[in-house]
Amino acid sequence: MTPADPAAQLAAASGTSSLLMVPIGIVVVLVLIGAFWWGSRRVARRRRPTSRTGPPPGAAHERTAHDPDSP
Repeated sequence: MTPADPAAQLAAASGTSSLLMVPIGIVVVLVLIGAFWWGSRRVARRRRPTSRTGPPPGAAHERTAHDPDSP
């Protein structure tokens, strides 16, 4: 390839543009990390059990008078 080749000119990074890409890349990475952190907090808040008057789901039930095994 010769220096006059358009593809070589596009592929060669100039000092100013490469220095600009580093902070932009850091900002993009920070935004992605923040989005995952915020999304995990939203999911955790949504999964938090609400206050119920009954036992939690899957808990063993108490024996009642209509159970055949009750004494």
